[in-house]
Amino acid sequence: MYSHGRKGPHHVYASKVEKGILREDKHQLKTVGHLQNLHDTLSSHVGPAPVKVDYADADPRGPHLVGLEQLDAEANIFKSFMDLFSGGGGAKKKKPAVARAPAFGPKGLYLHGDVGTGKTMTMDLFYHTLDVPRKKRVHFHAFMQDVHRRVHQLRKDKGVSYDPTPLIAQELANEAWVLCFDELQVTDIADAMLLRRLFQELYERGVVTVVTSNRPPDELYKNGIQRKSFLPTIELLKSQNIVHPLDSGIDYRQQAKGDERVFFHPLGPDTTASINSIWASITKGKTVEPKTLSFLGRSITIPETCEKSAKASFKLLCGASHSAADFLEVASHFTTLVLTDVPKMSLTQRNEARRFITLIDALYESKVKFYMSSEVEASLLLVGDSDATNLDKKKERELTPAERLLMDDLKITADQLTSSIFTGAEESFAFQRAVSRLVEMQGANWAK
Repeated sequence: MYSHGRKGPHHVYASKVEKGILREDKHQLKTVGHLQNLHDTLSSHVGPAPVKVDYADADPRGPHLVGLEQLDAEANIFKSFMDLFSGGGGAKKKKPAVARAPAFGPKGLYLHGDVGTGKTMTMDLFYHTLDVPRKKRVHFHAFMQDVHRRVHQLRKDKGVSYDPTPLIAQELANEAWVLCFDELQVTDIADAMLLRRLFQELYERGVVTVVTSNRPPDELYKNGIQRKSFLPTIELLKSQNIVHPLDSGIDYRQQAKGDERVFFHPLGPDTTASINSIWASITKGKTVEPKTLSFLGRSITIPETCEKSAKASFKLLCGASHSAADFLEVASHFTTLVLTDVPKMSLTQRNEARRFITLIDALYESKVKFYMSSEVEASLLLVGDSDATNLDKKKERELTPAERLLMDDLKITADQLTSSIFTGAEESFAFQRAVSRLVEMQGANWAK
């Protein structure tokens, strides 16, 4: 059924099993078979050639694309958001565009399944054995941060006043026509609305994707605001990728736990002493000083740093308004992070919970050595909160200024605002992945 050539993910997987590095898993083996077939297809496929991006002030969309002004009435929120995204206050008159015929490439692969089952590992086998000149492997969160950065640069540096999505799609296609996305999830309405256009533009330029996700496509952005406007994106993902489940029922990260203790609980004098001892062993009497990281017009100051190691409190990193971009910057600058005083979080602290999950994702992707002191063990850090649920059910609940601003910007109701995308369902799902990653980060071979 599958091609088992000497080159490609299947050969590497079999070699690792033979050496005892991996334990053969029939579910993983089937997944590797799909990846091997795609590897063979792409190895003989001629990818799309780079195309010069024209930043002239004209709408680069071809007439075969649906304009924002043509969206139906029930997708008005999509249009409202994209008006904000494009920096305008409504549909603008477009100059005529030259038609561009879609050039779809081979079908990619969408892998989904529980945490720790080997989705990322098998995709990486594919990526590292694929010999094509323009390929890219990226965590999906980092990818979206890059897209938003490109939007900002097109507005600021090139004065683009129309929908920039086609320009960004062409830039991305020029850089890589094989894109491997790790941990695709959609919890942000801004990303959900942008992806509807972006994936269409990428696939029409011949880009091939390999995706890992904890959710099957039909469950992406589940219960999100105006999810109906996102459904075409789901259908597009399904049409352009073979959808394959990887559910072995085994979390291999749990089995990789090492002997060295890196997480300490509960909070108190003993835990504080243990963390201070860890920090002292890392710094070894060297100079410890604050360091400010500056990037994209933003900055974040870490109070204690020593060469490539850093120490900060949960309150500093997750209690303040830091974004994924901030955490990615931290992860890129330091190889070791000591995080102190992590509390048990309920859904009433959903902002802190989201930031903590995003921080763990950034550290995991960059293979940062991680030490932590916390109120409870890692698996119990995020809990349900009946009081939070009851608050969301009370119509008289007072909205925060940020919530009211979001309602005004997106022209949504209070009922839409308190849908599960804002009330913890996605945080709970993502936290399952974060806990699995925290367990793996305790492994003896982590960050080596």
